[in-house]
Amino acid sequence: MDPRIVAVRTLLPDHAYTAREAMDAYDRWVSGRPRPFREKARRIFEAAAIDEKHTVAPADVIFSRRTLEETNRLYSEKAVELGGRLLAGTLEQAGWAPADLDLLVTTSCTGHMIPSLDAHLVNRLGLRSDIRRMPITHIGCAGGAAGMIYALDFLRAYPGRRAALLSVEFPSNTIQLDDFSWDNIIGTAIFGDGLGCVLMGDGPSSAPLIRDAEMRQVPDSTDILGYRLTGTGFLMNLDRSVPQVIEDHFDAIVGPFLRRNGTDIESLARVLVHPGGVKILDKLEAILAPRGQRLDLSRAVMKRHGNMSSGTIHFILEAYLRAPVRPGRALVMSYGPGFTAHQLLLEWE
Repeated sequence: MDPRIVAVRTLLPDHAYTAREAMDAYDRWVSGRPRPFREKARRIFEAAAIDEKHTVAPADVIFSRRTLEETNRLYSEKAVELGGRLLAGTLEQAGWAPADLDLLVTTSCTGHMIPSLDAHLVNRLGLRSDIRRMPITHIGCAGGAAGMIYALDFLRAYPGRRAALLSVEFPSNTIQLDDFSWDNIIGTAIFGDGLGCVLMGDGPSSAPLIRDAEMRQVPDSTDILGYRLTGTGFLMNLDRSVPQVIEDHFDAIVGPFLRRNGTDIESLARVLVHPGGVKILDKLEAILAPRGQRLDLSRAVMKRHGNMSSGTIHFILEAYLRAPVRPGRALVMSYGPGFTAHQLLLEWE
């Protein structure tokens, strides 16, 4: 039998800033730039239209000059603290004990740890010493969906086991103060911090089954999205062609996957997509609206908290599960560096 999504839970860091407070911080950051630059940067920040941003540290720390060692130390400490809190809370929500877990998948692209985050959580939460651990660090925004796919493969190979996926992302901690490229400006405008957790395995009939999953990479597109590691940290690479690449390849990626499962977009109960930004949402809605699908939940999460990288898909899925879900199938999808599309087909009986 296909495994189920037993629980979904999210967590936001404690430091929160309204759109006005965030704008003030951005204005101070670019205050020394020429007026035309400042005006364009302000338009980008306003277009992001994010109601509230959560950050892993106060704004005066985020917008201070720190070494790569200092930023990564903050990342490591908070990843263990907040990640441990979220995983423990999700296990409690499902009624699972820490020793019940057979696989722990962790995803993150905004920091670096060796030993990886999952190793620290084994000790912190009292997980079994023989638990399978799978840290994923280089799939970016698609990491949340990718982690669910890896857990699905494990659960199909070992029926009756239980898996957890934990996504921990602190994009605010990667801001490059002395880089005023538009990639860095846009990245600073659209990203926020957040964590998500999913438990998978046997569960009640009300929990969705994971019927199928697939990863697809667009050929010759590795240079359009990602991070470059510099002497001061992670520098965003966000090519303006990303929305068009998604539009050009959408049907070729999604169509065969759905047909393989005997369905199509029009027949789905919902499409849940983490695309990355407002422009990509607009592109996708132009494709989906004529087929009877809306991305209102994706848009609402983006507007409320911004792009939280691999954690975002968990916020979207959690929002969907909070409401009464009608029987049927839902497509869960995330895009990320590669350039890749990761998709899962869920079904409520």
